[in-house]
Amino acid sequence: MTRLTSTTRPSASTTTAPTTTAPTAVTPAPTSTSAALIRTAGVAAQVVAGTYVIGFLAMVAYLVPRGFTSPVDDPAASLGFLRDHQGELGAWYFVLYLLGGAAMALVSLGVAQRLAPAPALARVSAALGLIWSGLLIASGSIALVGQHAAVTLHAQDPDLALTTWVSTSVIQDALGGGIEVAGALWAAAVGVAVLRSRALSAPLGGLALGLAAVGMATVVPAAADAATSIFGLGLIVWFTWLGLALRRR
Repeated sequence: MTRLTSTTRPSASTTTAPTTTAPTAVTPAPTSTSAALIRTAGVAAQVVAGTYVIGFLAMVAYLVPRGFTSPVDDPAASLGFLRDHQGELGAWYFVLYLLGGAAMALVSLGVAQRLAPAPALARVSAALGLIWSGLLIASGSIALVGQHAAVTLHAQDPDLALTTWVSTSVIQDALGGGIEVAGALWAAAVGVAVLRSRALSAPLGGLALGLAAVGMATVVPAAADAATSIFGLGLIVWFTWLGLALRRR
């Protein structure tokens, strides 16, 4: 009798299952356009730092020694200084506010691009940076138009010219640096994003948060003058450092 032999089949324990590799999250490399924007923002950051340096030096070495004073503290003397130094004062406002504000727009966009690993915070920082940029440009524009109006009115009505100059100065200061809340909020958003994403160095993010705290202190009248000076001087260091970091490939 012939015995039937069964076909040998591989057991379940010896079957080799196909191996699958879990996909690895990879941060996309920046495109040439985004890389160019980041490097441009690095140059713009150093331009912003330069406008602060020029602003401080012009104030200390030229404007104050020649009689520059606050329109609120001494309206008549401030208007007299404006009439004698309209060109110099106009150039000061142009560099510090119009040029600085335009460069700040590029900085905010480039920094947001660099902070792409933290997308929500990057978008917040871009929005706050553009708001700050717009306030600076508006502040400079109001100052330049107000200067021209006050000087022109003085020949016709000195009292109206004085009122115009004081009102203009109050509005300009409110928008452009009487308090530094807009800049402080931007610095805070950037600092938090840097520390979370590590897209830039941690000390740079920590300095941003420290400056944000100083900027917010400008809302306290007793601390406003000291906090404004510390905030401005600190931004010179921070923007210079930021520019070097953004320009590094």
